[in-house]
Amino acid sequence: MRLMDSMSDEELASAAFVLRKRAEHGDTAALRQAEKLEAELRERLGPTPSRQGPLVELPKPRPWWRFW
Repeated sequence: MRLMDSMSDEELASAAFVLRKRAEHGDTAALRQAEKLEAELRERLGPTPSRQGPLVELPKPRPWWRFW
């Protein structure tokens, strides 16, 4: 049994965040581990609205003046 299998989603996200922060300071091993944890998290959660949602185009604002 892998360690990732016994972790909850929150623990997995938290560990990935901490490892990402360590990777920002140059730790390449932390970067690889964070990528593995994030991949596992994406596999568990599937597509989330913030990552997979369609971009909504906002309507163009109408000018406040009237062009004659």
